[in-house]
Order: sequence, then C-alpha cells, then structure tokens
Amino acid sequence: MTVKRLPILAALFLLVGTAGTALAGDTDADPVQARYSPAYDQCLESPEGQSTAGMIGCIGEELTVQDKALNAAYARAMGDLNDRQKARLRAAQRAWLAFRDADCASRQDEDWGTLSRITANACVLRRTVERTIDLEGYPEPGDTDE
Repeated sequence: MTVKRLPILAALFLLVGTAGTALAGDTDADPVQARYSPAYDQCLESPEGQSTAGMIGCIGEELTVQDKALNAAYARAMGDLNDRQKARLRAAQRAWLAFRDADCASRQDEDWGTLSRITANACVLRRTVERTIDLEGYPEPGDTDE
C-alpha cells in the first residue's frame, strides 16, 4: 500500500463508520453516525459489505432510509409556513442539494482509485443525515426572537 492511500483509507473508515467511535459503540460522539440504522452496520460487517461494490451497496441502502427521513423533516419544516417562507426554504433546499451533489462528486476521481467511489457515496449519506438534523431544528411558525 502506498503512503498516498493511507489518508484515503483513514477518510474512508471515518466516513463509512466502521472505525473510531462506531466500533467502540459510542455513536453519541457523532450525531450523524448515531442516526445510521443497525442494518447499515450489519451490511458493512457482512462478507458482501467488505468489497467496494458491497460497501457502495450498503451505503445506497442506508441512503434510501436516510432520504426518507430527510423528506419527512423537509415536509415538517415546510408545514405551516407562509408562501414567502416556503419559497425561501424550497430555494435553500435546492441549493443544498446542488452543493451536496457537487461537494461529494468532487471526492471521486479515477486517479484516486476505487476507494474514492466509496468516499463520494459515503459523503452523500453523511450530508443527507446532516441536512436532516438541520431541518429538524428549523423554526416553526410563530417562533420569534422575543
């Protein structure tokens, strides 16, 4: 293994969640990892989850779960907003989607090997959970600074 790959591997393990606090069972230290389903860890720990394709498959399955949570949080945030507030949140959500997709795509390149595919996919998953958490803290109608 070349020295160049060591940072990629370290980032991969942190993004996928199979190292650090996840192995110790202390996912409270990372609120994003705390949101990952038990099925995700089981998938990654399975023999099928040990290959590049397997890890990407596990990430894809978890992204389906987390995307549902994101959509629910977005719908709740939109809830009783007035038209002006809804338009602003909708614009923010579209901008966030564009950012997430561009940011995570920037983490994949053929020069970085197949691990960069895992890193890019794990980025989409992590950003999705981060946005869900953000939307869950969105102001409700009637919230004021007073």
